[in-house]
Amino acid sequence: MILDLEDATAPGEKDRATEVVASMRLPASPLVAVRVNPDPERLERELPAAVKAGAAAVILPKVHGPWQVRRCAWFLEEAGGRGLAILPMIESARAVLRALDIADADKHVASLMLGGGDLSAVVGWLRTRAGEELAVARALVVLAASAAGIGAVDTPWLDIKDAAGARDEARRVRDMGFTGKFAIHPSHVAAIHEGFAPSDEELADARGLLEAFAAGLVAGTGVTTYKGRMIDRPDALQAERVVARAGRGVWGAEPPATSG
Repeated sequence: MILDLEDATAPGEKDRATEVVASMRLPASPLVAVRVNPDPERLERELPAAVKAGAAAVILPKVHGPWQVRRCAWFLEEAGGRGLAILPMIESARAVLRALDIADADKHVASLMLGGGDLSAVVGWLRTRAGEELAVARALVVLAASAAGIGAVDTPWLDIKDAAGARDEARRVRDMGFTGKFAIHPSHVAAIHEGFAPSDEELADARGLLEAFAAGLVAGTGVTTYKGRMIDRPDALQAERVVARAGRGVWGAEPPATSG
């Protein structure tokens, strides 16, 4: 879950909202993140509030480069929250092109979060239901996250009444390599989980492939066949991902949605 002090909070209400967050005692489950504002003055107020409340992570929006992540980490350390996960939002052309530097900026960066709305507004893309305008940015964010060994969370599906659309887009971005997806409404969470979860057929096929590959290793070969096709270690790695996706994860390290 996300407590949003940024775009979902009116400018005149940010101080009061920060006080509300500081007064909370957040549960250990579900995990709760606080989305803060990126400017230093607000960070200095909001990060201690998140730490005091017991948040599990902070979402850092409008990140353009690694220095913002390092500044966030410094403020967290000063507030006594050095162990909190940092989730930078990739929302500009510069951020997309520096995604790997951002991912590597601090050891507590747990996932890259794609903000498709702000990114489209900055670049000048017309948002469409198909989302083809985001294809290159999505690919670059996934590649950076994979290179850094962290999760990649996709931008939300904006049609609140269309949970099926959220499910279908979740399935598409899952196949692109994303490991989670923002949800802007609770009605989308189950649909996104469904989109990321493997079907019974996909799971059975992955397990069968792993059994065949293991049998091949026992027989002394790294290459074998499964259902008439050649398989080797890369196929086994893909199958392992499918099996892992049937479980649950944290901050998009494996399949679930992030609800805000």
